[in-house]
This record gives sequence, structure tokens and C-alpha cells, in this order.
Amino acid sequence: MTNHMKIKTFQFMLFILLSGSAFGQQSLTQQQAVQAALDNNLMVKAGEYQVAGQKELKQTAFDLGKTNVTWMHGQFNSVLDDNNYTITQSIPFPTVMSSQAKLANAQIATAETQLTLTKNELVKSVRSVYSHLAYLLALHNELIQQDSVFSRFAMASEVNHRLGEGTLLEMTSAKTQWMEIRNQLMQNESDISIYKRELRTLLNVQQEINPTDAHQKIEPLEHTPSIDDNPQLQLLNQEINVAYRAKRLEQNKLLPDIMLGYFTQSLIGFQRIDNQEVFFDKNDRFTGFQVGVSFPLWFVPQRSRSKAAALTEESSTKKYEFYHHQLEGDLQRAQLQLAKSANSLEFYERNANENANLLLRQSQKSFEEGEIGYLEFLLATSQARAIKFKYLEMINQYNQAAIQLDYLTGKF
Repeated sequence: MTNHMKIKTFQFMLFILLSGSAFGQQSLTQQQAVQAALDNNLMVKAGEYQVAGQKELKQTAFDLGKTNVTWMHGQFNSVLDDNNYTITQSIPFPTVMSSQAKLANAQIATAETQLTLTKNELVKSVRSVYSHLAYLLALHNELIQQDSVFSRFAMASEVNHRLGEGTLLEMTSAKTQWMEIRNQLMQNESDISIYKRELRTLLNVQQEINPTDAHQKIEPLEHTPSIDDNPQLQLLNQEINVAYRAKRLEQNKLLPDIMLGYFTQSLIGFQRIDNQEVFFDKNDRFTGFQVGVSFPLWFVPQRSRSKAAALTEESSTKKYEFYHHQLEGDLQRAQLQLAKSANSLEFYERNANENANLLLRQSQKSFEEGEIGYLEFLLATSQARAIKFKYLEMINQYNQAAIQLDYLTGKF
């Protein structure tokens, strides 16, 4: 094989390796991740099937039941064998079928609201995990920078100690700080793997998801928060409607069913018609209609069903009132948490974060120029590092509070 062919083969293999790595990963913005979850998540698909199923069940609201067809043969008119065909149909009272249709509509609305609730919870989970993952990646970059700084100073302090220009305390402190950074870095990398796995599960994809949105402050979607659009609250309200419609249906079932019938039969023998005896055989038919009603002689069971449905409606109403009160408290706490996080974040943005950057630059410069010792440098960098890490944490806390507020108000 010539050198040219070897180079071509190497380039081809490198392309395959790089392509395989690229195909195993996918970079998404937060909005793209949310949309992918809504498209792929199995719980959302299950909810969509539930809605479709309830729509199909609506067709059963006008169910007339089975038609009865009977045949009778024998000596029921004379000694001769006659035959009789009878068709009857029992029809529920019209208000019963109307109540069943309204109940079916209420159950469809409940399934649709349940689907909205599922989507709202899914969007909250995706946004929360995505934002926390962005925070972990930003923290990882900071830790990498700190690891680079402290590794150099740990090696420098060891050299100085061997040369007699540094103390054992300085060398030990430098190595301890470096090892602490290394430990935080390993924990951070483990957390990143955990959250990437969780994001893949929520999106129901096999590729590893890499967030492209930077770790920065996000604003809540609802600037005048209200619980009116909260899907859980709407679902409980729909359950009240379903219970009411079920109660009305049970009450209407106390009304009688209507029975309609038609018969045709033979009357073999002589019949006097216009004062003449006329013979009729089995091919001559006599027809008629039947109309009747059916009602229960014992009303207690159906009346008990009506009372049970009314009690279910009362139970659903109390659940709604309880959750409405609880949700108002949750909304107030979310607003307070957002305001608290906003105040803390503003402090770090205006003062602390910039001061930390300045402290890092000045302490490193002063240490390199010999103006301060290692312990002073260590103290300054530790303070600056704590501030920068806290700043990233405060962004994450603010974002999680904003996401919680959107979740409570049903905005996604």
C-alpha cells in the first residue's frame, strides 16, 4: 500500500470515528428540548390515546340497545299450528340519552385537561433539568479554570519547598486546595452525567443531549401570575362537571323506557268477513303494532345510585376548594421565592461577581510579583471562588423559581 493510500485510509477511518461520535449526540436549545419532549414522551402519547378513546365512547351515548326478535309456532289460536313473528325495541327516555351525551362531553374535556396537565408537568421537568444542567456545565467551566490555577500553584509550592523558599504549610495548603477542586470537579462531572441521562429519559431519545443555551437568567412567562389556568385546578373543576353529569344521568334513569313493537302472524282457519266464511292459510298474515313503557317497581336501588352520584359531586367540589386554597398559597410562596432570588442575584450581578473577578486578577498578579504570600493568595482566591460559585448557584435558584411560577400558572 502506497503512502498516499495509507493517508486516504486514515482520513476515512477518522471521518467514521468522528461521525459516530457526532451521531451519538444532539445539541438543543431549551425550547427545542421542550418540543422534542412533547413530541416523543410516552406519557403524552398515552394521554392523546386517552382523549381519542373518550371521543370514541361519545358515540355510545345514543345506544338503543339490542333489538328483540321472537318467533312463536304452535296451537295458540286454534287446533291448527300458527306462527308469529314479533320485533320489539326498548328505547331509553330521550332525556337519558341527552344526559349520556353531556356526560360523554364532560369526560372528553376531562381527558383533554389531563393531557394538558401531563404536558405542563413534562415541560416543567424538562425546563428544570435543562436549566440545572446548564448550571452544572457553567460550574464545570469554572472548576476547570480553578483546577488549572491551583495545579500550577501546587506544583510551584512543591518546588519552592524543595528549594527551601517555601514552607511545608504553604505546600500542604496548596495541594489540599487543588485536591478539593479535583474532588468537586469529579462530583460535578458525575452530576452532569446524571442530569444528561434524566434529560434523555424525559425526551425519550437515545442520543446524548448537549444544552446550547448559556446559563443565564430567564424570565417567567407570566408577568401577572394567576392560578386560573392551572391544569390541576382545571382538572378538578372538570371532575365536578363529570360528577354533576353522572348525577343527572342517574336521576333521569328513574324515568320509564319506551317500548315499540311490530308483529305479524298467521290465523289459519275460517274467518267471517262481510257475512261470508273465508278460509285463511299460513301465507295470509295479520299484523299489528305494540307501544308500551317499562319502569322499575322497586325504586330504591336507582335512587341510591342518584344519591351516591350527588355525594361524589360534593366530594369533587370539596377537593377543588381545598386545592384552590392550597394553590393560592403555593403561588404566593413561588412569587416570594422569585423575588428573594431576584434580590440576591441583583446583588451578585451589581457587586459581588465583578469584585470576585477583580479579586482573582489582583491576587494572582500580586502573588506573581511577590507582593503577597501564598496564604494571602489562597485566602483571596478562596473568597473569590466562593463568590463566583454562589453567583452561578443564584442564577440557577432564580431560574428554578421562574420555572415553578410558570408551572403553577399553567404557562408553557
